[in-house]
Amino acid sequence: MDTQLFYQISIFLFQGFVVAFLILLLFRLRTVVGLGLLFTTLGLFQFIQVFMASTLYFEISETIVVSPGSSVLFSATLFAILLMYIKEDAITTRKLIYALIIANLVLCLLLLVFKINIEEVYSYNPFDISTEFFYTNVSVLFVGTGILYLDSILIIFLFEYISKYIPNLFFRILLTMVLVLSFDAFFFTLGSFRFFDDIQKILYSGLVSKNFMAVFYSILFTIYLKYFEKDVYKTNYLTFKDVFHSLTYKQKFEVAEKAVQLTENRYHTLTNLVPVGIFITNAEGKTIFVNPKWCSISGLSQENALNDGFFSAVHPEDREGLKKGWYTAPDKRNTSDVEYRFVKPDGTITWVLGRAIPEHNEKKQIIGYVGTITDITEIKLYELELNRLKEKAEESDRLKSAFLANMSHEIRTPMNGILGLAELLNEPKLTGDEQQLYLDLIKESGARMLNIIRDIVDISRISADQVTVSIDKVNINEQTEYLLNKFTPKAVKKETTLSLSNGILVDDTIIYTDKEKFNVILTKLIQNAIKYTEKGHIEFGYKKERDLLQFYVKDTGTGIAENRQKAIFERFVQADLEDRYALEGAGIGLSIAKAYVEMLDGKIWLESKKGKGSTFYFTIPYSKTLSPTPH
Repeated sequence: MDTQLFYQISIFLFQGFVVAFLILLLFRLRTVVGLGLLFTTLGLFQFIQVFMASTLYFEISETIVVSPGSSVLFSATLFAILLMYIKEDAITTRKLIYALIIANLVLCLLLLVFKINIEEVYSYNPFDISTEFFYTNVSVLFVGTGILYLDSILIIFLFEYISKYIPNLFFRILLTMVLVLSFDAFFFTLGSFRFFDDIQKILYSGLVSKNFMAVFYSILFTIYLKYFEKDVYKTNYLTFKDVFHSLTYKQKFEVAEKAVQLTENRYHTLTNLVPVGIFITNAEGKTIFVNPKWCSISGLSQENALNDGFFSAVHPEDREGLKKGWYTAPDKRNTSDVEYRFVKPDGTITWVLGRAIPEHNEKKQIIGYVGTITDITEIKLYELELNRLKEKAEESDRLKSAFLANMSHEIRTPMNGILGLAELLNEPKLTGDEQQLYLDLIKESGARMLNIIRDIVDISRISADQVTVSIDKVNINEQTEYLLNKFTPKAVKKETTLSLSNGILVDDTIIYTDKEKFNVILTKLIQNAIKYTEKGHIEFGYKKERDLLQFYVKDTGTGIAENRQKAIFERFVQADLEDRYALEGAGIGLSIAKAYVEMLDGKIWLESKKGKGSTFYFTIPYSKTLSPTPH
């Protein structure tokens, strides 16, 4: 019995080897002759296995009977399906499955027709061939066909699932086919032999024999796949190539998955690298994605930017207009461009140019929007600066025009006085007192013209950066008292009192500074105060503030409007610009004073109220030793 057992097993193994060799050979030759021959062979296997499953079983032990058709041929057919799926694609595998199903159905119908034919009429059988094959239970064949279809589907799903967890090819194939063949044995037995008394023996035999062949075929097919089958097939010019030479479904899925992953990686890399903010919205305009640069520009996190969250970072003055423009008739929007501002948590304002274009599906319906924001803060600041410079240039032109008109007036007035008085001196009957008066007036007009010319020269030298600072020993009290005595007569003429308040002891009043520029600064301020004060009081002086001397000139004159207080230190500007002929002056005295104060490392400012007077302040370093100056 043992010898018989091993003999039968050897026969089955030999049959399995021959069948596997034939399938693998035809599969290998698919690059030369195509897959048609393999499909035909597997269809022939269906006919043989139907015949053998119906008529021939071998008993190899008391508990096991084996049908070569079911265990050898049918198992090999399922392995062929798995091989086709692994090395070809799902479409080709589907064609094979449908071909096998159709072949089985055709066999079923043919057997049924021939059975009817044999039963209904007399048949002529000269060779006395058995007709038992045509009496096969057709319902069993239909059950087998249904089970074959389920087996084929299971092969694909199980192999895919198992491949996720088991990398080894042999164990993936073995486990897949053990499960599929066990399923086949169980349900085919229950569906076809449920009325048999020895159904348990048939079920047990099917499970043992098919799982045995699963191990045997798994070894052969794994060896073939690892050592004989190549991913790239070489053909020569005498052969032709099957049109279904392609990747397997799984390989296509993996390639597609890798391509998608690569595309996503490249997309994320691109969105992370581009110097503009990128956002994506759904069809309703709700934000669903922003890139890191968008967050950097807006100051919002990705989470806070989603939906309508990004509006919270938009400048309040731009928010309502942006919302209205974004959500008004969204299905009619095409490409949109808009400028608006973001306010970051630290208060920084960022100008951006937002641009969005719609995305469409195959039905030309809008499914969302893709947009960018570009930081244009520098451009906007540049535009604002250009506008400011333009306005300043226009103001400068206006001031220069006013200055030239004023200068014309200022020069003509003393010049006309000089020429007119000189003409009067030619009169022969002038008394000595009249001649002296005319000479004094000519002298005063000449001094006035000289001051104007000196101011023009000074401001020109300052503009050309040709003024140098000369540090020397200066007695502050002597200089202030000298200026008091110098300008008191002018103040008296305007019925104005001029007083001096010196703030430190005599021994501490000697410092090192530029004497000429110091005198010019204080002179310009006192002259300015006298010019704008009628029947009032002017006081000037100084006090020591740490390492600085702070000087002031206070008057009760006309005062300066708040909107003009910064401008009067500009060149060619007067506080009474609207009435520029009302008072004499070129409008450059204060700008000269400001330039000299800054050359001496000081500051100048004023406090004033319109109609109540002004107080001008300036500081210079309180330097008791001779030290180099940066100027």
